[in-house]
Amino acid sequence: MDLIVDFFLVGGIVIIAVILLHLLKLKEKELPQKILIVLFFLLFSVSIYFYGLLHNIKELAAFFFLPNDITIIILGPLLFLYVKSLFLKEENLVKNNIVHFIPTFLFALCITIPTIIFNTFKVTSLAYTHSNSIRVIIKTDGLYFIGYLIVSLQLLIKYRKLTKYKYSNLTKFDFNWIKIMLISALSIMVFDLFVKIYKTFFVDFNVDTDYITVLAMIVLVIYLGYHGVNQSKVLLPSFLLKNEIKPEIINTKKQETSPVKKEEFKTLKNELELLLNTHQPYLDEDLTLGKLAKQIATTDKKLSILLNQYMNITFYDLINKYRVKAVKEKINTEAYKNYNLFGIACECGFKSRTSFNRIFKKETGLSPSEYKKSIS
Repeated sequence: MDLIVDFFLVGGIVIIAVILLHLLKLKEKELPQKILIVLFFLLFSVSIYFYGLLHNIKELAAFFFLPNDITIIILGPLLFLYVKSLFLKEENLVKNNIVHFIPTFLFALCITIPTIIFNTFKVTSLAYTHSNSIRVIIKTDGLYFIGYLIVSLQLLIKYRKLTKYKYSNLTKFDFNWIKIMLISALSIMVFDLFVKIYKTFFVDFNVDTDYITVLAMIVLVIYLGYHGVNQSKVLLPSFLLKNEIKPEIINTKKQETSPVKKEEFKTLKNELELLLNTHQPYLDEDLTLGKLAKQIATTDKKLSILLNQYMNITFYDLINKYRVKAVKEKINTEAYKNYNLFGIACECGFKSRTSFNRIFKKETGLSPSEYKKSIS
């Protein structure tokens, strides 16, 4: 068993070190990359600490005791901040979220550092760090992490939904890997907490599950590094985040619109439909809410209100509705007879085969190939 653990620990240490070096070598580091550097350094320290414990290298374990001890407390806020950093502007983001790191600071100041001093110098006044009450706190620190994982997952789901109010293609903004990582981490921590409770109140079996938890987390962090190092950011407008337009994903009633505003939105709607039918801006695969708003001489906020409150549709759904219509027209055109279906889809603004198939079936009730057969 020790040999297997040793193999995975050493492998994890090497891979984490490589990813960490790659991140440090990046010339232009945005906030997500900076957060990943901190996260990978902590996991590197944890891996070294457990390697020291496994091989009874006391000096090594002692040196990395502090980062190992605070990692479980700081990981939750770090992942929470990481999710936010992918969708929001960097300005004041860390400052506005610094409160989430206060418990980590207090834990280090009141428990971790006194524990190190007590273990090194046997200061009797710090013997409280080995008391039963402190051990209970340390054993339940996983609950704190679990709480942040749940909040981070909810935040990610909210932000992913809001991207449909600004972007017409989400291919390069596929954050499903973060969702998988957060759910996996949550499962690991729930399992770890269950085992600790079982061992405390029922049967204490001779298996150190901490190693299993650490190895599982190392695998997840490597997964995070693989997908997250060069992840593109998705900047969401502040008016979407403040729910000023009250999008459909929020369970609130639509605001009453004055007659003057209704007339204004009616005119704007006509301009939008004229633009879509004549200039076909939806053929631009990178079309965004802001780009479309400029083409009808309005603001992205006003256009978003028009779509979500007046027309009751998201920007993403509207643009892809027109793209599906264009695909259907081209399938029936002689000039596109020798094109494959995805080739036609690309001509109409789609970027992903998967999303094209899904959206086409949602709009028509048939897959692209089924539709083509039905009109042959």
